[in-house]
Amino acid sequence: MGPDERERLFDRARERSTARASWPEADRLWTDVVAAYQEAVRGPGRVDPHDRRQLARALWRHGMLLAARGRAAEGLTPGREAVALFEELNDAARAATGPQRDEALAELITAVLDLAETAYAAGQPTLRMELLDRAVQVGLHTAGPPPAAGPRTREAMGTAYHNQATALLERARTGRSSEADARAAALAASRACELRQRLLDPSRPLSLWEMANTYGIYAQCLVAIGDVDRARMVLGLGNRFVAVLGPAGEQPAAKLRAAAEMLARRQASSRGGRRRFSPPW
Repeated sequence: MGPDERERLFDRARERSTARASWPEADRLWTDVVAAYQEAVRGPGRVDPHDRRQLARALWRHGMLLAARGRAAEGLTPGREAVALFEELNDAARAATGPQRDEALAELITAVLDLAETAYAAGQPTLRMELLDRAVQVGLHTAGPPPAAGPRTREAMGTAYHNQATALLERARTGRSSEADARAAALAASRACELRQRLLDPSRPLSLWEMANTYGIYAQCLVAIGDVDRARMVLGLGNRFVAVLGPAGEQPAAKLRAAAEMLARRQASSRGGRRRFSPPW
């Protein structure tokens, strides 16, 4: 199969992945795309870096599709293969600068994050946390503090901290170290807020949605650690974004409503005289 045919097949698989009704076809197509690019990178002579990148992207997208179809355990295999390839591509781009370097690192972080959520869907919460920690460390180790990184890497790191906060908050609700996890979640959510505030762009509604979504998680974290004054402030900020988003903001709005309910329970328990750490769930 020639380069143009591979590209057309990739584009078709990506297009068929956008609608649930065509997911079965997309599943078959991604299998064909992966096979086509695997053949290309095994060919004699110099391997085109673009083919390796497309193979990584195809594996990554196939893994996510499998998870979306309720086959997360199967999705772990292509997800892991994608991460391994993105790591190689990121290493190869270390000498590069500008957009090329930024793209390689952002794609690696994103692939690790998506593998983490696939692991969670597959019933492996411990692996999820390990992968989330790995995504954050990859970004910090390679690019340094997020403000110094490229725009795509900063965006990926914002998602990494947001997902880490979400996972830690979930673990705080069920684990033995609830106070430590709640405080770690609040710190991660704070970092996600800082990054996403810097990326806000009124011309990009997604940036507003992501900001509101993170405010919803951050507010819950703040209530969990008893910082009710700051929680109220964050709730107010989040609700302003939701008002701008309208119906498109329903998911972050739900997180903010959950935070408001937690805050109400926290305040009710405080009136009852409780002083020590006591999360409102």
